Amino acid sequence: MVFLNNDNPNYSKADGELMQRALDIAAARLNITDETDAELGTLARFVRAAFIIGNRDVEAMAKFAVKAVLIRRKNYL
Repeated sequence: MVFLNNDNPNYSKADGELMQRALDIAAARLNITDETDAELGTLARFVRAAFIIGNRDVEAMAKFAVKAVLIRRKNYL
């Protein structure tokens, strides 16, 4: 539950819910189920980046984050 922190002054509850849905979709697509997995944090950062540049489509944010992580994986092999 990375984005569902009510104490975050930077995002509204609706924004947090939007980003959380995108993160959940992206994590499911990459089969990341462990909340302590470092790659989940990476996904969250890419979801946040998509949000910051103005993307508000959950599917598009998830797709952006998944692609970014896959590229990152490829570069670290």
